[in-house]
Amino acid sequence: MLKHCILSVDYSEKWEKIFEHLPGVIKLLGVERLSLTHVVETHNRPRLEDNDSAIAHHLEKIAKRLQTELNVQVDQVIRHGFPASELAAAARKIHADGIIALNRNHSAGRAALFGNVVLNLTRVSSVPVVVIPADAERVPDDSPLMLATDGSDSSRNAQRAFEKMLARIDHGFVVWVKDAHDEGHAEERVQPVLQHFTDTYPKVESRRLSGDPAEKLVSFASQEQVALLIIGKRGNTPITELMVGSTAEAVARASHCPVLLVP
Repeated sequence: MLKHCILSVDYSEKWEKIFEHLPGVIKLLGVERLSLTHVVETHNRPRLEDNDSAIAHHLEKIAKRLQTELNVQVDQVIRHGFPASELAAAARKIHADGIIALNRNHSAGRAALFGNVVLNLTRVSSVPVVVIPADAERVPDDSPLMLATDGSDSSRNAQRAFEKMLARIDHGFVVWVKDAHDEGHAEERVQPVLQHFTDTYPKVESRRLSGDPAEKLVSFASQEQVALLIIGKRGNTPITELMVGSTAEAVARASHCPVLLVP
């Protein structure tokens, strides 16, 4: 599905956690090629390890490990600037199908608003982004998939991605959360989607929940130990996506399982 993905690489200790989840994510997404991408933040004070030669050496070591463990094609990209925008630009330049990144911060405060590279990336990327939480626990290989939907047009691409992945894991959940502020139109939109999965996929369960959408989705995904939570976002850079608070962004920030955000 996402045959060529950028893998965002940094120097943090927490980043090593990504190796625990890459095998499962790569299998689900059908990844055949990874472009290891490190962005030197030119707006910060330069460090000794920020020269291109040292970075290339660091990426080469990671590449050898991934080629051995995952049997995928691996190449390297070094860029300079603001990480989120540079990762998005790199994806466009090399025609990547998606971006995989580790989220090290669940905070909803200042760090999430101004300093969280991954959440900024989800706002500006024109390709799907897989967010892997640093504190995510490994789940069994046969863990279910999960689609979060509200039946809207913006969730259709996420639905298509979910259905493609059902060829690899044939069981999962389609979840709709009824917001207390909804006036009933969402139920009219989502009912045909839920019925479609009931009629077409015998091992996919439809669930209707009530409450705060992000909170309920994150809680349900954790409870069911899903392998991947798939959710649509409203596009590339609309005002609603630029502000912290959209359901997709709140889910990506708070989730303790990998999340695929689909434009």
